[in-house]
Amino acid sequence: MRKGFISLVFLIFSCLVIGQNKYQKDFDYFCELIEKQYAYFDLKQTDWKKVKELYNNRLQTIKKDWEFTYTIELMKHELYDPHLSLNRNVEFSFRLIPNDTDAYIKVKNGNYYIADIRENYSIEDFNLKIGDQLVKVNGQDIEDVIKWNLPASIENPGEEVKEYFANLIFAGRHNKPREFQTLRDKKTIEVQLPKATAKKNSNLLLESEILSGNIGYVKINNSLGNYDLIRKFPKEVDDLANTEALIIDLRETHSGGNTVVAKAIMGKFITKEMPYQVHERVGLERELGIKRKYIEILSPLENPYRKPVYILVSRWTGSVGEAIAQGFSNIDTATVVGTTMAQLLGAITCYTLPDSGLRVCFPFEKLYNVDGTPREDFKPDVSTISYKQTFQKTLELIRGKK
Repeated sequence: MRKGFISLVFLIFSCLVIGQNKYQKDFDYFCELIEKQYAYFDLKQTDWKKVKELYNNRLQTIKKDWEFTYTIELMKHELYDPHLSLNRNVEFSFRLIPNDTDAYIKVKNGNYYIADIRENYSIEDFNLKIGDQLVKVNGQDIEDVIKWNLPASIENPGEEVKEYFANLIFAGRHNKPREFQTLRDKKTIEVQLPKATAKKNSNLLLESEILSGNIGYVKINNSLGNYDLIRKFPKEVDDLANTEALIIDLRETHSGGNTVVAKAIMGKFITKEMPYQVHERVGLERELGIKRKYIEILSPLENPYRKPVYILVSRWTGSVGEAIAQGFSNIDTATVVGTTMAQLLGAITCYTLPDSGLRVCFPFEKLYNVDGTPREDFKPDVSTISYKQTFQKTLELIRGKK
């Protein structure tokens, strides 16, 4: 009887231990990955030690897989870094930035304003304009909504933190509508937006045409991760060889891509090898005290295009798109035109948490222009105020207008 009782107690205890620790291994693995390899703690207000303590306490109360996913998602937001991503979400997760956004929200004097609107998205059909002040979200004051979502580990969040969450909130949650109240010239405007939706989706890697004045135009359709572009893009440029100038539109490359594809684009506009970008592996120095820093080289392709080339960028030019724009800024025939880009930090690496299968990607290398400018601080050669203005400004530059 006593032996059976002891066995029962042991079984119950074992079940409790298993239940309490079901997610602990993955939690610890995730925490260690970020602690050792995340490259941008120096730019963040985040105290990662405090984050681990706060969310480890939360971990002990969760019982379901979706709760674990959401816990890791909340920890991700503690770093307010849109280049840190997970391969799955819960039904009430925020949508991704910049991928799932159709406007950019800027903080100014403690208020929140629409600073840019994504062209050819359904938002254009609603009564919103650049400069509108965002006042309410789903009936709640925007300031309150932002406060509810701010990182638990940061006591006095700065404007950069608030701006990140303002854009998350504008992107909306997967399971909720987006209802906004804005102010324009002291007048209240109310709109209900669907999720960010392109008016026209193209399955093409790129699209090209010859504009008036014999100007070549190539738009890359968020395909910088597709190796088919390595052959497709140079051929397209060859077909436009007799144009007077060439526009390469990177304004819709929000999903990043691959550096090999990037080199297939830039290599078409140079005649000799040149430095492309500088990599710095921060985690290695953090762990071993050894700095690993190297320069990536760009090599020329056959039949280079040597007439003026203009690179269009926007808030929806992300990651590899940003690297391409920065690389072009060092090519003597190129001019980069546009707004500030997505400012996605560094180069990413990805790991899968062993038990849950949750995949996490995060910046593990810092990236710089060859002049030492961090990629996230890069400014176009010619700045514009909006996505829409960029194209017209480029045509003016080409045609010699002021």
